[in-house]
Amino acid sequence: MLTGQVTDATGQAPFEGAIIRIDETGQTTATNRFGQYRLINLEPGTYTVTVEYIGAPSVTQTIVIPEAGADLDFILGDDVAYEDNIIVVGTKAAQASALNQQRVSDALITVIDSDGLGNFPDTTVAESLSRAVGLSVETDQGEGRYVSIRGINTDLISSSINGVRTPSPEGRRGVLLDGVPSDLLDGIEVQKSLTPDVDADSIGGVINLKTLSAFDRKNQFFRAKVEGAYNEITDQVSPKGSVTYSNTWADTFGAAVSVTYQDLAIESHNNEIGEWDRDANGNFFVADDYEQRWYDLTRERIGLVANFDWRVSDNTELYLRTLYNRYVEDEIRNKFEFREFDEEIIGVTPDSTTIRRGEVDAEGKLRKEIRNIQTYSVGGESFAGAWTVDYQASYAYAEEDDADNHDIKFRSTPEQRDSNVGSITLTYDDPQQPIVSGQALPFLLTPSNYELDVFEREFTINKDTEYGAQFNVAYDGQLGDTPVVWKAGAKYRDRKKTRDQNIVFYERDDVNLADFIRSDAEVTDWRLSNRMFRWPDANLTSALRGAFTEDELVLDDTLLESSVGDYRIDERILAGYGMGTFTLGQATVVAGARVEQTNVDLLGNLFDEATLTATPREVSQDYTDVLPSVNFRYDFNDRVIGRAAYYAAVVRPAFGDMAPTALLNDDRDEIELGNPNLQPYDADNFDIGLEFYPTNLSVFSIGAFYKSIDNAIFPAEFDIADLPTDIDLSFLPAATLAGITDVNTFINVGSSKIYGMEVNYIQNVGDLSDALDGFIFSTNLTLSDSEATLPDGRDVPFLKQSSAVWNIALAYDKGPWDLRVSGNYRGDFLDELQEAELDRYTDDRFRVEASAKYRVSRQLQLYLEGRNLTDAPEYYYFGDESRLSQYDEFGRTVVFGARFTY
Repeated sequence: MLTGQVTDATGQAPFEGAIIRIDETGQTTATNRFGQYRLINLEPGTYTVTVEYIGAPSVTQTIVIPEAGADLDFILGDDVAYEDNIIVVGTKAAQASALNQQRVSDALITVIDSDGLGNFPDTTVAESLSRAVGLSVETDQGEGRYVSIRGINTDLISSSINGVRTPSPEGRRGVLLDGVPSDLLDGIEVQKSLTPDVDADSIGGVINLKTLSAFDRKNQFFRAKVEGAYNEITDQVSPKGSVTYSNTWADTFGAAVSVTYQDLAIESHNNEIGEWDRDANGNFFVADDYEQRWYDLTRERIGLVANFDWRVSDNTELYLRTLYNRYVEDEIRNKFEFREFDEEIIGVTPDSTTIRRGEVDAEGKLRKEIRNIQTYSVGGESFAGAWTVDYQASYAYAEEDDADNHDIKFRSTPEQRDSNVGSITLTYDDPQQPIVSGQALPFLLTPSNYELDVFEREFTINKDTEYGAQFNVAYDGQLGDTPVVWKAGAKYRDRKKTRDQNIVFYERDDVNLADFIRSDAEVTDWRLSNRMFRWPDANLTSALRGAFTEDELVLDDTLLESSVGDYRIDERILAGYGMGTFTLGQATVVAGARVEQTNVDLLGNLFDEATLTATPREVSQDYTDVLPSVNFRYDFNDRVIGRAAYYAAVVRPAFGDMAPTALLNDDRDEIELGNPNLQPYDADNFDIGLEFYPTNLSVFSIGAFYKSIDNAIFPAEFDIADLPTDIDLSFLPAATLAGITDVNTFINVGSSKIYGMEVNYIQNVGDLSDALDGFIFSTNLTLSDSEATLPDGRDVPFLKQSSAVWNIALAYDKGPWDLRVSGNYRGDFLDELQEAELDRYTDDRFRVEASAKYRVSRQLQLYLEGRNLTDAPEYYYFGDESRLSQYDEFGRTVVFGARFTY
């Protein structure tokens, strides 16, 4: 047996993904995140051992291995100080580490790695992931929030923190990644083809966030960062800071702690149209409302990682991993909404809609949303000859607390609506910024003409808790002359998802808008076409909290909203698997199967608007899935690698879709309900690709993927006569069921497919010309398409499926300078189903960013970054780009800061 470690010249920075080769036997292995390697089944004798690592020259040593085994460490890179070693610091370091991990993996993975000092260029995990091949993000207020892999909806992928499934504080399975600061991480791995030892609940892939460990670096390590972010719309500087400390003692015990804090100010300008329709002449017109929104908010992020590692002996390692993340969003929103276009239309042209009167709402919202995500895991790994055993117990918790907010709405008075004060015209020849005009505007811009319509308080909490335990055992042996690693294991997950929704509504006749505005109410730096006001003032209307009496309570709306949204879901998954990793000359095959048994108990309410009563509804499900997978890798030579993979996956329905909630309207002829009988998505996933490493620190790869999906889930509307048999209404009394005519729910559809290709190219330009030493060029492209057929026969793409995603970047990393400019493009995608030609789409978006870092000394680095430099907005449309759904502007941001490392 041969063991050892691969590090830089100082021993401070371990190299993950280095290939260790025994020249005489051809046996190979790769180093883990701590730079460690282990080779079994070596007879005593003299061997030549070679280490290869992209970004550094190969190193060869000769060693005599006795019966008891031997230990052999390797040093890569120049014999210079740690902070100046280009292999382990800066853009080159991050690129080299990512390429090496991807090259040695038996599965298809994409790695986003920090540099040797643990630095990421982005504020949040979502932003960091948007740079990787095939990955894109959905944004919220200009920040990346949900991550898509190969254009696939975030609900069809999964996320983990140190191997522990990340819980979701929302009613969906997709995880918000805008709240997790990237400063807490040491690396991110995206696994695009699954092996049997990985949870099979992902069609797009698995995102695994790796937090730091003390053994990522040797001995004591300290890093402090402080920065400010200036946004041109907010005209404010937002502070951010982080501190990281790690140390090891006697190379047996290590502790690593990282704390980060950010208080980010955001202001966004928005306008929206709620719905479109078409008249007899074929002209599309506004059929619902037009509104303008002004957002003023802060996002406070507090993150803490505390990790401990204990090398009990040469054969046993134990760990404790903890992550706590708190995200607080304080939001003020003002909305100015022209209502009920469909009831007031007096004229339509191809570029405008005119209504006879302007019923307008002036709305103010003061909201505090508190989210926290926590993960804790304890486990270890033990070795005994050819046997390896690893084990882990985990706890994960997520919560979203919306218990501190209010929403107040004032409406233009009856005098205006019932008198002839003129018309309102909305002109949209510029679809992103329509213009409002008409005789009624002077009346509508007078605050005293608005009276209170409704005052709303919300006290809603979402919770997601999961307990887990897993055990894996591996044996490194032979099958005839074929080296094989046999592996088997079991895992248990117990997840509880609850939503407790409570919304209270009040009405009063004697509250006038004029009493709740301030003198500087107009938004003077407003970027859109029409005037916008900060009225009602959200802080002034806080005085109305607790000011209403029980007689002013709107009982029917309060009971409805406080009952129909509640549910509890208990989901238990027991999984087992077996697999083998076979080394067949230049080929490596990982094959096996995973079996997952799922048991679900669901509880919700049926709410009857006519009687204002809520009736509990309980449903249970259980099913078992057998999920085979094969990953194939062939090393044509040390520069060319071929890959192919197949895996079966199962993605369980979103919690909100399958919750047994139901709403029966007050006429008792229409019901809207979740569907607890939904089947999970079943997918067969295929991949094939080729990687070419032409020069030092470079790669060109191309691949294709195909996904055949059964039981995809879509919202649907039915006449009762056409109701599918898997929609169960038997819980309704017979008399009630007899009166139902329309049903709105979620259903499984038949076969669907997603397919596409990926291209990735990274080039150390200095390998091509000495005159360009220090330059690194990278670009990647993902093209995809999808098809799904709805119950009405209409063919649509998959929800959230981008047809094209690409990145391009040029970096310069040499001496004290580390410079980078990059562009990121995300294609448009279907966001919500409405009807043919009026489905809601998210438009494509291209962002440009740049950064400059300068190392003043071995310990101190200064940096300057520019984000969204082209001031790219976010645009949504209905069916065609000429029909506005939503348009947002966020402005450019400049970040400046300093990093001190010791």
